[in-house]
Amino acid sequence: MSSLYSWSRFALRTAAAAANVAGRPTKLIFIVTKRCYSRCVYCDIWKIKDAPGGLDGELSLNEVQAVAAANPFLQWIDFTGGEPTDRPDFPQVVQAFARACPDLLLVHFPTNGIATKRIAEIATEIRRTGRARLVVSVSIDGPPELNDRLRGIRNDFTHAVDTFASVRRLLGSDNAFIGMTLHGHRESCGHTTSELIEQTFAAINGALRAQAEPAIDWGDFHLNIPHLSPHYYGNTGSEAKDGFGSTAHRAEIRDALKLVATKPRNHPWSPMSAIERVYRAEAGRYLASGRTSIRCSALLSTVYLSEKGEVYPCTIWDRPLGNVRTTAFALMPIVEAARRNGVRRAVAEQKCPNCWSPCEAYPAIAASPVRSLLALSRRG
Repeated sequence: MSSLYSWSRFALRTAAAAANVAGRPTKLIFIVTKRCYSRCVYCDIWKIKDAPGGLDGELSLNEVQAVAAANPFLQWIDFTGGEPTDRPDFPQVVQAFARACPDLLLVHFPTNGIATKRIAEIATEIRRTGRARLVVSVSIDGPPELNDRLRGIRNDFTHAVDTFASVRRLLGSDNAFIGMTLHGHRESCGHTTSELIEQTFAAINGALRAQAEPAIDWGDFHLNIPHLSPHYYGNTGSEAKDGFGSTAHRAEIRDALKLVATKPRNHPWSPMSAIERVYRAEAGRYLASGRTSIRCSALLSTVYLSEKGEVYPCTIWDRPLGNVRTTAFALMPIVEAARRNGVRRAVAEQKCPNCWSPCEAYPAIAASPVRSLLALSRRG
């Protein structure tokens, strides 16, 4: 099936989501495992592997293959965790969907970047799977000392930069990114979030130059705002709750996003750059009011699948909808029931917890081109 045909189908289905036409989702957010060897202070996923029975019940490879076979309409999959590459059969998990989904266009996975050699080997193996574009984002949450403290791993910054450089050499500069989530920066010894973003960007480029690697551009540097999620991050009882909820912290992040918006980019008018601009503009609105002007597309164009087969509306709303083990691994019976039962309506009416997580925000932006243009015009 040609790439042009697949992209055309994706565009049509995205437009249908914008019109609130209840078709099949284009994007799956799949938590492949809760294994993770980071020890982030703002996320409790890493604790699950050490809890009694914490990893019990994860979908087996045979079950993952059944999920892929039962949902061949998927076109965009975020394979995440935990640390997805800590799942021993992760390449086979991705390959299952690559074989079963003829229209698959985009595969993305985030990584903590700790195990550089293994992550590069996995990316190489996944890249051989076929037509889908593979995008990898490496998490770095501050300059070296702060990053290592926030992520709980000695020399984490160094490992992450090494991994980014390795993956970028393999996939090309358009498919490797740095992701910085603005957690915990209020405790940063007197530096503002804006200052720390500048310091992080400079430190990454300093480390790359030391390896004779090309510098990153501001377009390679993605900023995310923090969120709470009982079923995903398990962080509702952590210290992240106190800082993000403060007016001062929200205002500081808004100022930082405005600063980054002024930075030069090598490809300022690329599709990804445009989506990023809308994301930042609406993130500022969300931080100020708790709302955005772009309607979430959860349960229209996106759906979330946990490592144990449970389906949720998204990464943030802790509302289990059903388990694919009861539907012969098909997503649509659960999605359609949620639509009939008013769960999708609650999302559209912003009666859910509300968020601006990239997992849901990027598809929502793609599904709302008119609202996205208006968001940019309002920003001025």
